[in-house]
Amino acid sequence: MLQWGTSYLAEKGFDESRLTIELLLGHVLNLQRIQLYTNFDKPLTEGELASFKGLLQRRLQHEPLQYIVGSTEFMGRKFAVDRRVLIPRPETEVVVEQAVRFVKERFPGQAARVLEIGTGSGCIAVSLAAMIESISVTAIDASPDAVQVAVRNAEENGVGKKTIFAVKDLFKIAEADFSFRFHLIVSNPPYVSQGQFAELQPEIRDFEPPLALTDDGDGLSFYRRIAHSGKQMLEPGGGIIVEHAFDQSESAKTIFADEGYREIEPFDDYDGNPRGLIAAEFLRSP
Repeated sequence: MLQWGTSYLAEKGFDESRLTIELLLGHVLNLQRIQLYTNFDKPLTEGELASFKGLLQRRLQHEPLQYIVGSTEFMGRKFAVDRRVLIPRPETEVVVEQAVRFVKERFPGQAARVLEIGTGSGCIAVSLAAMIESISVTAIDASPDAVQVAVRNAEENGVGKKTIFAVKDLFKIAEADFSFRFHLIVSNPPYVSQGQFAELQPEIRDFEPPLALTDDGDGLSFYRRIAHSGKQMLEPGGGIIVEHAFDQSESAKTIFADEGYREIEPFDDYDGNPRGLIAAEFLRSP
């Protein structure tokens, strides 16, 4: 099945065909990838074969592998994912690393409060709660379905007591919605423009939730809102960290600069592409 499935997927034009087959078979047989080879002569039962072919058929329809097996890894932790949430990307891990650095450098030893906007699966919120001892994370999302997934991931990763999840729309929230200000606001918002959305790969366009991908506009509306509203929700010395597309760096920097942020630090992902920025230090209204 490993050999046949790998060849079959490759012939259909799918990348990483062997890895895909290994993960699908491992999911059906409840075996780690290495165990597939230590048990290579194990025959599949009719039920196992039927299950495997069913999963393979879903992949042939371009359904993402992570949705098929129901989970993915992020920052070395396992996260449940399904079509209610965006699949965590490796490039977003650098956002978490920047957030950890910011909190530890700016607020050492303090009980830092973090707000995540658009939590999705909760991968950022959960990772921060797990990586920083003295922290509490409030995470919001406009999708009730996404919040359900995030709560589950927080519990399964042992940080349920350090995280609060709520269904809130960024464009409808105000400072009064929270009983305190935050030391850091972090977000990986929908940044695909309306025009670019139709050009996405079918795995993304046809399966991942559009609400988490596009703002149905120019791809920058969330940055404008975060930059403007964030000033009212941050503690003195606090900051904002956002992820953006590789070609949005200058636009995002301009948005935050126009809102009065005097300290703007861009950062790259692991491939050297512009991936996000840190914005801090602004003039407060009297």
